[in-house]
Amino acid sequence: MSSESEVIIDWTSPLESPPLFNYLRQEIPIEEQRDYASPKRIKSIDFVKGLAIILIMMAHIAEAWLDSDWIYIYGMMFCIMDVFGPSLFIFLSALSVVFSIKKKQGKVHPKIIRNQILSRGVSIAVIGMILNLAWLNQGPADYRPFFPLSLWGWNILMFLGFSQVFSYYTLKLTKKWRILLGLIIIFVSMPLRQFLVYYREENIIVWILHFVITSPAPQLPLFPWLSFCFLSTIFGEYLYEAMIEGTEDAYVGLIRIFLFWGVVFIIFGVISPSISLGFPPKITWGWELQTTETMNMNEYPHLYILAIMNQQTYYRFRGIPIFLIRSTTANMFYNLGAALLIIGIFFFIF
Repeated sequence: MSSESEVIIDWTSPLESPPLFNYLRQEIPIEEQRDYASPKRIKSIDFVKGLAIILIMMAHIAEAWLDSDWIYIYGMMFCIMDVFGPSLFIFLSALSVVFSIKKKQGKVHPKIIRNQILSRGVSIAVIGMILNLAWLNQGPADYRPFFPLSLWGWNILMFLGFSQVFSYYTLKLTKKWRILLGLIIIFVSMPLRQFLVYYREENIIVWILHFVITSPAPQLPLFPWLSFCFLSTIFGEYLYEAMIEGTEDAYVGLIRIFLFWGVVFIIFGVISPSISLGFPPKITWGWELQTTETMNMNEYPHLYILAIMNQQTYYRFRGIPIFLIRSTTANMFYNLGAALLIIGIFFFIF
């Protein structure tokens, strides 16, 4: 016999809730809004995400802590350890979207899943817009638009919020389409952005495209970072499938996938070609050094750390390899490989 008495509701009574409310409770009960992913945490993912958050925070405050004699260390470490920053965090964010959707499918109404992801993504993006309005940590840019255009800018929070929403819709595509679209975006981004910056003052449509794609705060511009939403969700599905199977063979297979493709992408990032517009087009390889004289720092603000690295007397850095310059073709492959390698290693450890 049940410990709880059955309650019979008389909907003819004026004191009871109308049938519409009861219908909604039955169709979308409040229990279904709980996060089904939370009871079964993935320790390695939690650890890597926490590590990425700590390193991102340190990267934002270390420059203020170090005096002029030691500031060059900040530049060197920032250049080398940027793989632990936005790229890894965006990758993990896409994984969380995959888990959130897959865990709730068949248990939660699809509209609830969609609305939770949309509300979370929009909330994060709004915080990013507030930072844009305050013009905090935006890096160099050749212009600052007036309000309300000043709200727009691809800083890490704004893109993080956007990636949550876009990853949700990306999962509706097959893996083959996601691979194809992700690779196309990576390879066309540099010449596309170069074209837009050359002709933005001559054509209003080109100006709008440059404003939307690159923005006055191009920390994580839409192109090429949109590719992460396509590619990272593929590995997120592999991770989810292995966790559902829960066998040692499944975990070993997952680790092999992450480590293999991590190494492949890192190597390809170091040697990959980047195409620049010209007659004929110029090809730059991933290992080649770049400076503010060879690349536009307003489009690639990551180059500013070269000047910080050279604030010492014992060595002169001639440039930064293009695979370490954020948002380049080589850097996207390198960051993707590093993210897979880091997650694979810690998944093996835990």
